[in-house]
Amino acid sequence: MKNAIAAQFAGIALISALSVATANAALINVSVSGPGKAAAEAAEAQFFSYLTASATETFEGFTAASDSTGQSPVINTSVGSFEQLVAGDNGSAACNDDGFSCTAGLAVLNAATSPFGGRFPMPDETGNKNWLDSMDSREMKFSIAGMYKAVGFYITDPNDVGGIFDIILEDQSAVTYNMNDIFTGAQPNGAAYYLGFISDVAIASLAFRSNHDNDGFGIDNVTIGKVPEPGTLALMGLGLMGIGFLRRRAQ
Repeated sequence: MKNAIAAQFAGIALISALSVATANAALINVSVSGPGKAAAEAAEAQFFSYLTASATETFEGFTAASDSTGQSPVINTSVGSFEQLVAGDNGSAACNDDGFSCTAGLAVLNAATSPFGGRFPMPDETGNKNWLDSMDSREMKFSIAGMYKAVGFYITDPNDVGGIFDIILEDQSAVTYNMNDIFTGAQPNGAAYYLGFISDVAIASLAFRSNHDNDGFGIDNVTIGKVPEPGTLALMGLGLMGIGFLRRRAQ
C-alpha cells in the first residue's frame, strides 16, 4: 500500500495446516504461520525441519530496482522463474510512483528505494535488504526449477483486497484457495507471514491472482526442498484449519 509505515508485529508462532486429498489426487499440506515477524521466522525454522535437502533464494544477489528500468516481466532466480502474467494499473497505484511502472514487470526491491510502505525483507536480520515484489500484478507465476515437493516463503503485505492462489502440480492438476481464507480476512498494511506447501506430487508452479489492480505483496527467502519418502505429509503436531480447497484441472 502507498506511503504507509510498515506495522510491526510480534507474537508466538502458531502454525496451522490442512491436508487435502481426493480420489486419485495429490495430497497437499499447507502450513501458515501466525501473523508477525517472530511467528513467521519460527514457522520458517519448523518448515526447514521437515526437509532433507533444500535451496533458498534470498534475492540479496540482485541489484534492487530504483525505477522502471530495473523491472522485468520475468526474473530468473536460483529456485525458479517469476513472471508477470497480467499487470495491474489503475493510474494512481503506488507501482507508478517514483519512476516505477505497474506495466514494466516485477522487481527486486530494497526498502531504501521501494515505492511501497508495507512490504519489507524477511527474515528481519542484518544483511537482508531485498525482496521480490509483485508490483501490484493482477497475476504472477512462480515456475519451480526442478522436481520438488516442498515450497516455502515469506509474504509481506498480503491480501489487502483479496485474491486467489493456485498450486499447480506436475500432472497439471491444481489446488486453488482464496487468500481471504488462508489469512482469515483482509490484512493490515505491513502484515508478515510464512507459508509452506508440501505435496506427495512434485509442485510445478504457484500462481498468485489478485482481484484488484491496486493490490500487491512482497515475497522473500523462497525455499524449494525435498522431503522424506515415504511419509511425505506426516507433519506431526500441526492443528487442522479449514481453508476450502478446490481441486481442478488446470487450463
